[in-house]
Amino acid sequence: MGRAHKAKFILRFLVIFLLWNLFVLYPNPYRLGVSIYRIFNPEINPSAIAHLLEDTPHDPKEIETYVLNIIPYQYDWQTYGVPFYFPKAEEVIAKGTGDCKSRFVVLASIFEAKGIPYRQSFSLSHFWVDYEGKTENKIEQKSNALLVRNEDGTNKLQLPQEELKEVYEALKEGFWDYMPLHRRVLLMAGLPMSIMIALFINHLKVKKKRKYYFKF
Repeated sequence: MGRAHKAKFILRFLVIFLLWNLFVLYPNPYRLGVSIYRIFNPEINPSAIAHLLEDTPHDPKEIETYVLNIIPYQYDWQTYGVPFYFPKAEEVIAKGTGDCKSRFVVLASIFEAKGIPYRQSFSLSHFWVDYEGKTENKIEQKSNALLVRNEDGTNKLQLPQEELKEVYEALKEGFWDYMPLHRRVLLMAGLPMSIMIALFINHLKVKKKRKYYFKF
């Protein structure tokens, strides 16, 4: 196989491998695209949580505790069938469960409905709402935040101080440990299948070129 053929083979392999992984993880790629968009533009909707306001306390700390209780934690694989999904507030209410992103969007919606100032924060492995008087914990610290949304709506980027080991363990648990078995099998089959498909396409291209050549 010449250098040009090798380069084409590698390119075909990479394209097939990336597409394979994309469709295994996201049979509907729209969910990935919209989730990336919502990281910076979350779908906060006070009207979606209007029915909760009567039972919601007024103190921000108590509201946060209330949201953690009514939205039991569950990974996106379990709730939405994908490794990462940033839902709208109404989706979270409909499901009644979700991970930190789901809790964040409901809490932020309640804060907006009550006129409580807050800031969106997220690290490499977690999303949370920051507000006046919030008690920081090991995960929810300003020093861990990758992006902090200021009260005036502007975003501030910073280098997070989160330990890489903890980030790895959190991502592994959410993305791999809770991945359905059939998705794991398909994902691991991606490498050999991509090589085989790329080789087959390469073989067809060479065969077609030889056939064209011998016609002359």
